[in-house]
Amino acid sequence: MFNTNKKGQMSLEMIIGLVILLVVAGVIIMMLLHYLNPKNVPNTQEEMAVRDFKQKCEIYCKDGTLNYCRYYFEGNDWDNDGITNELVSVGDIVKWQACEDRIYCFLVVPCERYGENPIEGCARQLCNAYKIKYKNNLTLATEGVLEEISPTTDPVCNHKLKSIKPQDNWMYSYFNKYYGTEDLCSHYIK
Repeated sequence: MFNTNKKGQMSLEMIIGLVILLVVAGVIIMMLLHYLNPKNVPNTQEEMAVRDFKQKCEIYCKDGTLNYCRYYFEGNDWDNDGITNELVSVGDIVKWQACEDRIYCFLVVPCERYGENPIEGCARQLCNAYKIKYKNNLTLATEGVLEEISPTTDPVCNHKLKSIKPQDNWMYSYFNKYYGTEDLCSHYIK
């Protein structure tokens, strides 16, 4: 009697083990099918370009130069949707609309070195740098900054960017040529 009970218990354990094995195998097969589906396979080249861009921004944030303020994404399809140079939403803390060919570090990667608002911090630091270059001529400094920081090279995307409300447009809010009667660098350098 004791022997039969032990055989029954072993059979039950074996059946439970097989059921668990089948469930685990089913889950693994489902995961494989999901990730092998061409729709779900990431475009690693574009994703790597975005990741590399963000890593360079983090390095530039710490390097003591103005590269963080000057560097922009060198692609033209940030969101990897097959449509190039469109207006996309970027940023983790604050979302801004930007054209895909000119997504600057300050729009995407926070940098304590430039303060709570890295866009404004970059505008101020670039103005200071050009003020030195142009021997305190803030008009020339403004022109220098605006030649370096542009919203896009694409006229269609530029038109879309200009149609955004001024308070929601990073270029208008922080790199506008004039603020009332002051030019850009006069506004940031008091």
